[in-house]
Amino acid sequence: MAGVLFALATAPAQAGGSPDAGSGSQPSKAETKKRRRARGNAPCLAWLDPDRPVRAALLCVHGLGLHNGTFEPFGEKMKEKGVAVYAIDVRGFGSWMEARGRQQVDFDGCLADMKSTIKVIHRVHPGVPVFVLGESMGGAIALRTAAMFPDLVDGLISSVPAGDRFQQGKTTIKVALHLLEGPHRQFNVGTGVIEQATQNPELRESWEKDPLARLNLSPAELIQFQRFMNQNHESAKEIKDIPVLIVQGSKDRLVKPSGTVELYDELATPDKQLELISNAEHLIFEENQFTDQEIDLVAGWIDKHLTPRPAAAAAGKAVDR
Repeated sequence: MAGVLFALATAPAQAGGSPDAGSGSQPSKAETKKRRRARGNAPCLAWLDPDRPVRAALLCVHGLGLHNGTFEPFGEKMKEKGVAVYAIDVRGFGSWMEARGRQQVDFDGCLADMKSTIKVIHRVHPGVPVFVLGESMGGAIALRTAAMFPDLVDGLISSVPAGDRFQQGKTTIKVALHLLEGPHRQFNVGTGVIEQATQNPELRESWEKDPLARLNLSPAELIQFQRFMNQNHESAKEIKDIPVLIVQGSKDRLVKPSGTVELYDELATPDKQLELISNAEHLIFEENQFTDQEIDLVAGWIDKHLTPRPAAAAAGKAVDR
């Protein structure tokens, strides 16, 4: 796999080991303490090719119930294109599930994580454009990040970000019934999400057996999730200058394609592109569900938007705000 975020403070972590891997020396006590202090940051994986110059950096955000490791096949492909790929765990998912006192879904905290992680990526790759990519819940988080921190983000790739879902009424009733049992009492919502997200039996089984996937959520967390997704429309209107690529699977049985198209229309930026992937279900960039066509789509779109960051940003001034 890849290095974690605290390694980014000193050097890009390479997939397959820590930044010290292969150096032949052990980290000093000071370096070890520095890393331990930094472990409060969001868990982050990285995929980079040390033999290729980095043309762009991409921060990825996963969907509901998933974790940053689901981007590994995508990261391995994109690093061959000269793109340094990073992926964080959203609070309440992945490695956060074992973080005492931080196991609950927290979107405000996640947005703070996005900001701080992007700042670190800018420091690791000075002068290099930094893009954000998210899928489903992650697509909404990436959308909000671009709206809130336009000075830090050079472009947005948002996959199936809409909050308009099939069988939404059925889900609302289920949440309401469980709410009567207790707002913080978790129940299995992931199995239903998986069944809607894909008809691929192998992917369903892999998803359900993934120890880092989270299938149980509380009514309070699901209410917070839906409120966050409903705010996508206002976020889209606030994105005025950043280039945006919106992606939607035509065979998605979880998120309504019409909702994604509506969000696309509400984007204020003139530089926007909508791509409907004919054979794709809900997941496109995670869990190795992409094809070479989607890799070429993302790489080509990034190539068209490789505007070098201003000198102030390259010097680290802009990212210290």
